[in-house]
Amino acid sequence: MAIKSKARHDLTLRSIKREIAAGRDVAYWLDKAYTHLDNGLLTDADIGEIEALAQTYYDALDVVEKEETTEDGIPRYVTE
Repeated sequence: MAIKSKARHDLTLRSIKREIAAGRDVAYWLDKAYTHLDNGLLTDADIGEIEALAQTYYDALDVVEKEETTEDGIPRYVTE
């Protein structure tokens, strides 16, 4: 059972947001956030903030991937 305190909540939320913003194992930290939501440590508003950060990360990955492929979806290093 999670300890429901303001300090624990703030520390957990800050840690998860920091790891996602740094791009470190985003799927793992999203899963952790949902676990904390189920345990009652995080709220739906907290999950909204975390999902927004994760979406930003994945959008950035999509941009990089699109830049590294041709119009046919072939990686550029194959055609050079």
